[in-house]
Amino acid sequence: MINLHLRQARWRFVVLLKKAPILPDTVWLQVRGLSSAEVATALRPFYFLVHPDLFCQHPRAQHINDSSLKLLNNHLDLLIQDQKPSPVSLQFYVRNKNLEGNLHTVDLCLNKPSLRDTVHGILSVFHLPTKYVDSLPEQSRKPDRKIKWSRSFYDATGVFNPEEEFSTARKKEDLYSWLIKNMGEAEKRLAVSEPIRQDIVNLQAGLIHELGLTKLTWQRGLGTTHLRGCLQGLRSLMMHHQEVKDILKGRAIHFGNETGVSFEGGVVLSTSEVRNQWLKLIVRLPEQDAVLQRIPGMQKAVSNALRDIKITHRKYQSYVLLENYIQHLRRLVTALGDYRGRDAFPKTWPESLSSLELVVESAAGPLMLSPTGQILAPSSCPPWLLVNFITENMEQAEKTINDYHSIRDQEKQLYEQCKKELGLEFLEKDDSVMPAMMIQCLERLLKDTYRLSPLLTGARLWVTHYYAVMLDGEVCIPWEWSYG
Repeated sequence: MINLHLRQARWRFVVLLKKAPILPDTVWLQVRGLSSAEVATALRPFYFLVHPDLFCQHPRAQHINDSSLKLLNNHLDLLIQDQKPSPVSLQFYVRNKNLEGNLHTVDLCLNKPSLRDTVHGILSVFHLPTKYVDSLPEQSRKPDRKIKWSRSFYDATGVFNPEEEFSTARKKEDLYSWLIKNMGEAEKRLAVSEPIRQDIVNLQAGLIHELGLTKLTWQRGLGTTHLRGCLQGLRSLMMHHQEVKDILKGRAIHFGNETGVSFEGGVVLSTSEVRNQWLKLIVRLPEQDAVLQRIPGMQKAVSNALRDIKITHRKYQSYVLLENYIQHLRRLVTALGDYRGRDAFPKTWPESLSSLELVVESAAGPLMLSPTGQILAPSSCPPWLLVNFITENMEQAEKTINDYHSIRDQEKQLYEQCKKELGLEFLEKDDSVMPAMMIQCLERLLKDTYRLSPLLTGARLWVTHYYAVMLDGEVCIPWEWSYG
């Protein structure tokens, strides 16, 4: 009993720490050849270019940079531990110095055998000085000390403040005035990129037909030129390796940040990897099918352990890879089995929780109720804590789920009405814009149609959290835009 109380107290302490504003993705470095302090100093200019904190006004770029930095940190950590990580291709958004408010992508391939060469390569790809790395001694040495290295290097400088640097871009501007100033440039870029978009439509339709795919999709925010290159790469792969047709028939393909199989059975291809990496995955798909067949049973086991609660995935979330998801499910299933052997559910619980939705996530995820009413549970969450959380949030979760379905219907109706009355060619939103936000935005757009329709007719519009004209001519506006 004492041990149980100690475990509970320790977990509560961990939960409190998670709520504190700690820095993510912190790792302990032991460096041979380069000390951790030297690595931090060398890469500081790189982090000032790509750190997610610099892209708060560009959620899509912020998300991609955050994901890429996690993979980069893991790669560096393996090198530091004198291991040989597999080559990985990453993509980062950086600001365009010549066009204020615009971004472009830089591809980074990590395939060097040593830490020094990797750091040197990163700086070279981003056209940053390598003089500091070149000046460091070549000989190996034992780690001088363990240094906690976090992704945030701003604290070390004491002078760099991204909030101040980009404060002008974050000031609210009324929508009408902003459109007056920027729609001319948007139309020019849209006209230039029109042939590329048409190629994308043709390539998508052709690949779906020739490969017998159920669908072919891609992550939001992917530039048109880069997307066309991905589609052309897939077509070339098909032409040179005819065997992939039979393997891919009846499957769905999604271009994303990683290469793998989603837990729903979709094929995910990284937009920053070469075709050979895609081919390696595709030829192994029949093996993955056997693993995939275990998912329903494992989901059912979690559901049965929690009185038929519905096991699902996050709404508005990018694809979750199969191998990761199976590990999450297995961990929670084991913990729930041990719990049910010792404890009973609260008497206040109904006979069935089938009206609730549970999302099983990574061990480092939050235990929380999402805006759509889903219960988000990390696989490392102790069952007693999960049971308590469900008990305390059961009514609110069910109410939020019902409200969400009602709001979604309203959002769809307003979407069609707004697209028609404003004469938009395309209308979409970022995943971070919840239905309630989108409804508020669409209703306000419709109220101001008489002024806005002449400016937005034929436009490709994204509802986001910021103003921007993308390189392909698509226009981003904040969902909470202001009137003039």
